[in-house]
Amino acid sequence: MKISKILTAITLALSSVTFTSQAELADSAENWQTFETENFRVHFTPEYRQWALSSAREMEVVRQLIKDQQGRVLTEKVDTFIIDPYNAANGFAVPLSHKPYMALFATPAQSDTVISSSTGWQQLLVLHEYVHLVHLAQKNRSNWRNNVASWYDIFDASQMNGERWVSEGYATLLESRLTGRGRLFNNQIEAIIQKFARQGAMPSYKELSVANDNFMSGSMAYLVGVRYLKWLEDNYGVDTLDAVWTRWSGVEQRDFEAAFKGVFPDTAKKLYQRFVAEYTFEAMKHEVKLGEHSNADNRSTLWLDLSDYISGPSLSPQGDYLAIVETQRTDEGKTTKLNVYKTSENTKKAEGFTKNNKDILEADPQDIVDKAPSVFKREVAYTLNQKNNRGINNPRWFDKDTLIYGSATLASVNSLHQDLFSWHLPTNTIKQLTKSANIRRFDISNDGQYIIAERNRFGYSQLVKVSLLPSSIGQITAELTQKSLERVYDFPRLRPTSDGKPSDSFAYLSSSLNNKWQLKVRQLNGERETIVPLPKNYQFLSFPEWSKDGKALYFVAGLDSATRIYKYDFSSKTLSAITSGEQVVTWPMMQADNKLLHLAINSEGSDVFQLDLNKANKQLITDTTTSSAMTLELADKLKLAKATIDIDESIGEQSAYGIGPQKGTITLAESFYSASSSILEVGYKSGDVLSRFDWQVNASQDVFDNIISGASAAVRWQGWPVKLLAHSYLFNLKTDQQDSKALALGKTTEKGLFLEARYPYISESLSVDVFAQVQASQFDDSQNIGFSSQSFSIGVDQNWSYDQQNWGVAQAVNAQLISAKDDQAKINGNDGSYTGSNGLINLSAHIKGYGLGVNYLWAERSEDASNILSLGGYTSTLIQEKAHLNKQLAPELAFYRQTGNDYQAYQAYIPLGLVDIFYTRHKMTEQAVIDSYGVKGTLNNDFGFTGVTNLAINYGVAQVNPENEKSDTQGWVALSYKW
Repeated sequence: MKISKILTAITLALSSVTFTSQAELADSAENWQTFETENFRVHFTPEYRQWALSSAREMEVVRQLIKDQQGRVLTEKVDTFIIDPYNAANGFAVPLSHKPYMALFATPAQSDTVISSSTGWQQLLVLHEYVHLVHLAQKNRSNWRNNVASWYDIFDASQMNGERWVSEGYATLLESRLTGRGRLFNNQIEAIIQKFARQGAMPSYKELSVANDNFMSGSMAYLVGVRYLKWLEDNYGVDTLDAVWTRWSGVEQRDFEAAFKGVFPDTAKKLYQRFVAEYTFEAMKHEVKLGEHSNADNRSTLWLDLSDYISGPSLSPQGDYLAIVETQRTDEGKTTKLNVYKTSENTKKAEGFTKNNKDILEADPQDIVDKAPSVFKREVAYTLNQKNNRGINNPRWFDKDTLIYGSATLASVNSLHQDLFSWHLPTNTIKQLTKSANIRRFDISNDGQYIIAERNRFGYSQLVKVSLLPSSIGQITAELTQKSLERVYDFPRLRPTSDGKPSDSFAYLSSSLNNKWQLKVRQLNGERETIVPLPKNYQFLSFPEWSKDGKALYFVAGLDSATRIYKYDFSSKTLSAITSGEQVVTWPMMQADNKLLHLAINSEGSDVFQLDLNKANKQLITDTTTSSAMTLELADKLKLAKATIDIDESIGEQSAYGIGPQKGTITLAESFYSASSSILEVGYKSGDVLSRFDWQVNASQDVFDNIISGASAAVRWQGWPVKLLAHSYLFNLKTDQQDSKALALGKTTEKGLFLEARYPYISESLSVDVFAQVQASQFDDSQNIGFSSQSFSIGVDQNWSYDQQNWGVAQAVNAQLISAKDDQAKINGNDGSYTGSNGLINLSAHIKGYGLGVNYLWAERSEDASNILSLGGYTSTLIQEKAHLNKQLAPELAFYRQTGNDYQAYQAYIPLGLVDIFYTRHKMTEQAVIDSYGVKGTLNNDFGFTGVTNLAINYGVAQVNPENEKSDTQGWVALSYKW
């Protein structure tokens, strides 16, 4: 196995669940249950039981269909976790051939998303993720590779073939072919990709799998990948493409490119270039057709030039401000801000442009100055940055000075909720209005007394009424619909009244299983409702918006690979298209003077356009429908049965999760520390995906110089609110043979048992762990010094951060009090007891992407303890830092570089992505000061399959400058397991 494949596997593992950067996906201490069928184990907490058991039935149906469709099947039982960590639609699969599992997020997709077109969220998600497993987790037909994969799951992960576009594109292809819905048949997506093609902005073959700062780059693996794979099937046959998947798991080892080239007439890259050419040609022809009845006079004109991801535009009551959410993805991460623009023209900017051109011509009359832009960017009056990376969603105006918007809040370690906040613009004051409400889109009554909203909890969608009265603010005062897993609601919009009286009805979107989205108008205090007629054979539907007088509804619908803005007039009961389909339109907003603003998507993001409705080329639509049934049959002959939310308990058995399905693997880790030694660590590790119960045994050896050797074991239980850990170790260290200066203690032998109980608490950006530790150890060296030691400590590990995107601060404190007794202290004439403390204080801040942090570390022991502290050495699977309170580990120094009973360190660092530039000063009592500086980094992972949970990667290079001694340079790179 090539080392690059090992690194690829580890990288995949560390990044496969990128969600964990903000929060753990699941709380292992909850009441987890398991429903086990013939081929699946579905794990869930009680709130998700109906969703989980229904998905179990769907999984068995999907498995059989995939088997019938392509003759492939997974022989391993698949573990599936039903969770909802972000109150947002998503899911993922980890395609290990011997330990496959997937996670399904219960919250369904909204109407404007690229995954809105489906027979049902649950069916789409089960199908898409299970296809990933069947596609990528086929066991290798090479016996030796298959056997190694069964024992070593990082090797198993390294055998995954294909680029990201291949895996995501193929799962998207089957989600569409087997249901007749999905992203291949989504009109809005087709309109977007055709727009990219007409602008010459289709991603290159290399860019297909890349998620960078280009607009929609992360989606191209799905949206363009599926269209390329469909083109391959149409031009070369379904069997030809299917042969690629057979070839890449053969005895003859092939990557995707080799598997592809062997059955297709050319490389995937060259055929992709042909696909882009043909697709662009068809897109250009379609543009000509769309523009037959439009001209410059009746088209929309650019009103505000923006870029990247734009959403949630909202005009103020007086029409003098436009609030809009702008999200940008850069190399430094994602930034989100709510900008409030003045709707008036930016005369200052226009005057400045004119003056600048005048100055240029005065200096050089023969120069040709810049042409004026079609519109000068409007002035930003107010800006609100997201807080703590929680996003900003769906702003709506409460009054002329106040916006209400949605943002995520963290209720517990695994649970983000969508809540409502108010922003008072003149004072820049933020106030949280709801708590763990799970509210997505909403609208505000004209008297400011209530909100109507879609709430989604545990996968159930529902329309509710939320009070804004001071005495009951944030409380649910009415359930406007029953909560449902079969139906999803979106875009509730209260109907304006011409006399200013409170609304008595509202519009909303709803989608039921196996049906398209519908637009309805419903009585606020009753159940009577009207279905709004839509163009026949429509597919995409979203963004409803009332006219100012409440007599008409504007909305966006997709038809024939284009999206248009439509208007339904309730007085005349007529439906008209008011845009031609040349633009990918979204978010219509009514202005005064019969003008309408809307967004339009292009290859660089979205811009705001203005349409004069007096000049718009209205096309009367007479062929309409009020049915939401699919009218076009797009699925293959072999297709999934209709989606249902049904429970069939006869297909499986429910039981307590317990310690979960234990998955074991060989572990291999190698570390090199130039100051001390290298160490190879071989072990066996077992655990479940939730890390509820896991354990590891490990043997360690410096295979080059035999400087260090030993064995260790760890076992952990996290199924209760209090987390328990036990770790034992035995190791031999030849201190005087290390690769840099250390005390000549000869050969030392240390063995011990370490126990820890830890209670974690988290709320928003504050986390506090309270812990207690007990340790018993024995130390011996070749100088006939030996002693036993027992210690007890209690401590707190606290972290807090406040991030306003452009700037942020953070602090952390880890402090523990120690009471101990050992034989070495007895030699000094006391009973062997001593006390002490260890700790770290961290402060850090960043401004505009530039960060700075400082650490203060200390370890102090009472005088009775003598010189029991040591400085230097590294952490590894064998040597867990928390189990060695008297060792102040520093990877740039050898073990036992110094000893004492009072240690302090001062550190400053500048974070630069994966590395920190650091400076550290080590001060041990009555010892020379040691300064070190350089670069270092650490990567930790606590979620995923067994082989990568607890995985830690450490690396760095440092210049070491001891006081009154010669300096030297040390480096390290290490892979280990951290408990």
